[in-house]
Amino acid sequence: MNKNTLSNKSVFLIAAMLLSGMMLATSSVPTRAFAQVDTPDVEALLTQPSPDSTSEEDTSASEEDTSASEEDTSASEEDTSEAEVGVSDVIVDPRVQTAVEADTNVNVDTHVITDEDNCEDASDDVDQTNDQAANQQARSGGEVGDNGLFISPKLQTAVEVGLNFNIDEDVVLVEGCSPHDEVDQTNNQAANQGAFSDVEASGDSKIVDPAYQIVDTHALNFEKDKDVIRPVF
Repeated sequence: MNKNTLSNKSVFLIAAMLLSGMMLATSSVPTRAFAQVDTPDVEALLTQPSPDSTSEEDTSASEEDTSASEEDTSASEEDTSEAEVGVSDVIVDPRVQTAVEADTNVNVDTHVITDEDNCEDASDDVDQTNDQAANQQARSGGEVGDNGLFISPKLQTAVEVGLNFNIDEDVVLVEGCSPHDEVDQTNNQAANQGAFSDVEASGDSKIVDPAYQIVDTHALNFEKDKDVIRPVF
């Protein structure tokens, strides 16, 4: 194809159509599906939150009963190509990078205390952490000859979903027992996206190199602590 037959408007129209098609192709990724976890009504459960629960970056705690869970997920993509476009040639070199990460920590503690000596068993230490990282790098290189046309649209999408879910329900049937729980929940999410072009152009050649980048993160920490204290012994 002779580049001279393409106007500037036509060149950018081709690039726009390619990028739109790439976006439609990746739109089928179920980005919201991971957030639909089969859990109780959050608003109803949150009516009795624990005054001892915290959501922090750095966590440390010590109790008699300890539960720790950590999900560590990372995705890395590197896509590099070298194109050689001859005189009056046209090359289309699209790039699509997609990363989907979903991590869940679920913990349920229940205790029934009928002996004062076992009161400490109802005190729990829970540490829940999700570490998610996506690294997407796309690079185009090469040479474009006289009157050549090089089109290289890039689409990068990263979806990260992190859920920490903890329920603690204690039934105390003796006097002088007040359970004390420590709950630390953390979601660390990061994404690094880079689209680069190192293409040498000659003469009246054209280079069209659009990039579209999406980062979609969802994080939820849910904690319910309910103690029923009714001494009967």
